[in-house]
Amino acid sequence: MRKIDFHAHTSVHKLWGLHTQTATISDLVKLAAKHDLKKIVLLATYFPFKGSGLKNQELLDRISGNPLFCMFASLDVQNNFEQGLQELRELAKQGKICGIKLYPGYQVFSPSDPKVFPVYQLAREFALPVMFHGGELHHCCQEEDRKQGRFRCGQACKIDQLGHLAQPESFVGAIKNFPTVNFIISHLANPYFEELRQIMSLYPNVYTDISGQFISATSEAYPEYQQLIISEIRKFLEMPQGIYRVMFGTDFPIQSHEDSVSLIESLNLSADDAEKIYFSNAAKLLKLTED
Repeated sequence: MRKIDFHAHTSVHKLWGLHTQTATISDLVKLAAKHDLKKIVLLATYFPFKGSGLKNQELLDRISGNPLFCMFASLDVQNNFEQGLQELRELAKQGKICGIKLYPGYQVFSPSDPKVFPVYQLAREFALPVMFHGGELHHCCQEEDRKQGRFRCGQACKIDQLGHLAQPESFVGAIKNFPTVNFIISHLANPYFEELRQIMSLYPNVYTDISGQFISATSEAYPEYQQLIISEIRKFLEMPQGIYRVMFGTDFPIQSHEDSVSLIESLNLSADDAEKIYFSNAAKLLKLTED
């Protein structure tokens, strides 16, 4: 069945502790052929605490000319807002992006702070969806370093103190003030599933994806936990119009395509409903034709 991976990443560096050692564009092209992926949404990343990321122009250069990919651009809200906003505007005017991704918690800002509203105004102007990182934050410091009291970002891991910024409730001000903008709160906002469902029940412009529920091929991916995730996805689908507001995604290279497909197949959906999650819901947000 045809699919859109609505949430993926790429890297030119060797990876450690994941189900794959590489996540290059070439790797993704091969995975697309294997899993019938018609489109892959790749996300630019700005992680100032880690001192890392994949900036907009670099990602555009990697995917240039390949229609398999589209990009959600981003910016460093906390350090370079005005410059980043101007870059987003130029990219949107040139038709080079299909959405915007923001990283509250990985950067110090509230998504509902009016200072961030120019991003949503731009999204509204160019009819672009806005994706938030939602749910649990992952440390910028290695676990062994944290155990030894060594932190690359200061006297303690700053991300430990910023989890509230990525909880669903923190997005409500943005969602309420921009009802014509489609917002995606990614990762089912794991572990704040019920909080996200409550917000989705109130605001029809809110969507989510199943990406990044666990790190594939690690102890996180044990069967009982996968069953819990399947149960939570089912609750989203049981909401009014829920079948139209959940999308397939992997967070590759974090969650494998095999595991992501397994989550959907375990729901035992009809072919029509599975097609909505795998393809049609995302195609609508991305304004893709379905032929």
